[in-house]
Amino acid sequence: MKTLAIVNLKGGVGKTVSAANMAHILAVYHHKKVLLVDGDKQGSASRYFGMYGEQAGTEALLMQLRDAAEVIYPTQYKGLDIITSNLELYKADRMMYDSEADEDMAMRLYVRLGYVKNDYDFCIIDNGPSVDTVTLNVLAAADDVLIPIRPDEFSFSGLLDLVEQVNGVREAVNAGLTLRGAFFTHWQNRETFWQARRSLEDSGICPVFQTAIGYNPKVPESTLEEMPLCAFAPRSWAAIQYKKLTAEYLALTDSGKGG
Repeated sequence: MKTLAIVNLKGGVGKTVSAANMAHILAVYHHKKVLLVDGDKQGSASRYFGMYGEQAGTEALLMQLRDAAEVIYPTQYKGLDIITSNLELYKADRMMYDSEADEDMAMRLYVRLGYVKNDYDFCIIDNGPSVDTVTLNVLAAADDVLIPIRPDEFSFSGLLDLVEQVNGVREAVNAGLTLRGAFFTHWQNRETFWQARRSLEDSGICPVFQTAIGYNPKVPESTLEEMPLCAFAPRSWAAIQYKKLTAEYLALTDSGKGG
């Protein structure tokens, strides 16, 4: 199982939409068995698939109350399952923070997901906009990291901190963690946006994906309808671009060749 974390310390950059749609595309169009893990206390990925509720989810794994197989729920899309999240994840985060003496605290998600790694080709983890013990667990469990970023100064300002966080986790607990790169969201074909792209490429902070996700009203509409873009508006540019982004990611790994 290849585990991919979608991470950014900023909100509103498209983490949930990216995680949910890449998971859906891998399952439906690439015929992979995919597990989507909601690692955000707001439960946005769970809401995207109409599965937000009181059921046990990510927090139960982090609190070591359940095994992964007990909190995996099927979505309506073949090949795509989900581990949900809600505000209970906030309580789990605080309890883990207060138990810093636990040397294995950062590896709880990795250990629990390890029990189902032979059941899936991919695990996609959506992450909240914060630096906390949940984020540490997500990075410790991941093989790859993708960073969605808006082409503005506010997003750029925190990118270096995030890259340092990824490097720190690699050095401390997860030597196999690979930062695959950043990709732009809310993209518009304007000179200022191209300048921002060139600036990031020239900085050498991290690789930059060729595919950018354009600004499209179908994206927020799809969240209201609780449907992935390729199901809600398959001909929209956003849906097409997410297909291209997924294919570009697969081309960087051995993951496109089979489970």
